[in-house]
Amino acid sequence: MKKVFILLLALIVVISSIFVACAKKESEETTDELNSDTEFGFETQEVTDNKGKAVTDKDGNVVTTEVPVIYKKDKKGRTYAQLIDANGDPIEGSTIPVAEDKGDTENNSGSYGGKDPSENTTTKPNNKTTGTTKKDVSLTDSNDTTAFDGNETVPKTSATGKEVNFSVEDQNIIKSMLEVPYLYTASYENSDGVPIELATHTAVWMAEREGSSRNIYPSSPIVLNLFKYYGQTVVNFKTKCNDYAEKSNAPIKYIKKDDTFEISNYTKKVQTVSITKVEDLGDNNFYKVTADVSGCNKKKVIAIVQKNRLESSLGFSIKALKWQ
Repeated sequence: MKKVFILLLALIVVISSIFVACAKKESEETTDELNSDTEFGFETQEVTDNKGKAVTDKDGNVVTTEVPVIYKKDKKGRTYAQLIDANGDPIEGSTIPVAEDKGDTENNSGSYGGKDPSENTTTKPNNKTTGTTKKDVSLTDSNDTTAFDGNETVPKTSATGKEVNFSVEDQNIIKSMLEVPYLYTASYENSDGVPIELATHTAVWMAEREGSSRNIYPSSPIVLNLFKYYGQTVVNFKTKCNDYAEKSNAPIKYIKKDDTFEISNYTKKVQTVSITKVEDLGDNNFYKVTADVSGCNKKKVIAIVQKNRLESSLGFSIKALKWQ
């Protein structure tokens, strides 16, 4: 009887261990899934002095700036924004209330954004703009800013508008963004969401721009860089990165146990683009850029871009692509 009891007790311990292990695995999978759709963005915050008092301009208006944040939900399901540092990590104790209409990013339309965080609303216009497309069309204001109300609709690649000029600097930036290696392998409208196979190559390119020689990166900066480039979250990037990276031959790998990305090398340039036309699509700084393409199996690209200063050295995000 005593031996039977001991055997039963041992069996109970084994079964309990199995349940605990399963529960732990399920918890880890759930946590990973929650983290896979992390939303980043920018929120407006008042500028304060070292005493915590609001800074005002010469007219008495409160000066504001755009700060990078990560969006989270409290126990009641309400969305709030938490400040993040340069590495994309949340800063404890620094939260910003979020308006209800800004708490939903399911449409992936880039509802969050703003100017570069280093700029404030009192920045004077910079009109040093030189057109390089047609000489007889108007120039864009290099200090144009983007308003985000949470309800914007990104134009389709078939949209048309008034032809305008971009500065040489702006055109070179867009040119470099469209020359991300293997970006030509997929087209998409904004409503479709960003193709993950493109995001894998973009993540490598953005990391290369930082000039770092390391090959292991915390996950947050990589995901935040993608948000800056596309102006929206790349949904499920972490959970699907490895599958799509392998298919698209991108040198990036997500390491789940460490929550890091490994970038084994940087990809050589493939396609070259030459901008031939820029059209102002109105409504929140959307532009249609048409360019000739060489070096790959495409001859032309149409890109919908937005001038939004999500990243100071870019100043644009790519919202849709059509390769032909």
